[in-house]
Amino acid sequence: MAERDDGVLRGLYDLRNLFGDKWVPAIVVALRDGPLRRVDILSTVNSYFIDENWTDKHPVLHDSILARTLKKMRMQGLVVRERSTKSFPPEVEYSLNPAVVEALEAAEPLIAWTRAHSDLLAQAQKYSREHGPHGGPSADEGDDDFPSRPA
Repeated sequence: MAERDDGVLRGLYDLRNLFGDKWVPAIVVALRDGPLRRVDILSTVNSYFIDENWTDKHPVLHDSILARTLKKMRMQGLVVRERSTKSFPPEVEYSLNPAVVEALEAAEPLIAWTRAHSDLLAQAQKYSREHGPHGGPSADEGDDDFPSRPA
């Protein structure tokens, strides 16, 4: 593998590992306009229609999952947790690390690419709905482009 290919591949996997958790993109988008309390993150994320085109299920983020995800994101450095003692009980707010804000801005061209290639996304989404997120053709289905070899 060429060094350039290795760098591109490593970068893509790094991005997937940082932002690929089911709820991380929704939490990042919820926080992009500024700090929020956990309850506000929860209601904002649950108001989004995520995965609707990829699956027939409407995912719901539960508070326990949000708490775990925020803790993981904090430990990874994606979000900052700030506790204010100006009120009682103390309020805790979460905000994005400035590097994550920068990543979100850098993602804009890729997001524009998804809009420009909506036909490709529609095809992939249809396949995902029919076969599940990790589905693939069964061994006996084969691939139309690559006929099965005789045994």
